[in-house]
Amino acid sequence: MGTITKMILGLACACLLVLGVYSKGWHDRDVKATNDKAKELIQLNSEREEERATTQKALNEVSKNWQDYSKNSKAVADRTIDRLRADGIRLSVQLADSTVCNVTGSCGPVSNGKAELHPDTSRFLIEQAQRADEQVTALQQIVRRLQGEK
Repeated sequence: MGTITKMILGLACACLLVLGVYSKGWHDRDVKATNDKAKELIQLNSEREEERATTQKALNEVSKNWQDYSKNSKAVADRTIDRLRADGIRLSVQLADSTVCNVTGSCGPVSNGKAELHPDTSRFLIEQAQRADEQVTALQQIVRRLQGEK
């Protein structure tokens, strides 16, 4: 083999070696970039999972409070009625004069046109009002928790 052939063969090997090293560098860079991106996504997913768990814990607490209230709402309404009665307050509704006559049997002039509510009706109305208040409070807590407040 001639010197020129050896030179061309050496030059070809050198070019192939440089091309291989160059190609390997690009490949390694791409692999590193892919790995870095995967690590970022794993970190982001981990942070989101922690945030979701924290939010879910807060929502579970609000839900538990609501369930506890729901179990005791009748007792709370009874205590409210007992407190009102102890203070001498009676729940009543205003009626038209003709209705007062039919309900109370007193057909003369009615001074205030009111009739006292039955205790069960009072309890129902108070329980519903307190339940609505508690629902609004629970919903406000949920909104605050979802907005990141404490």
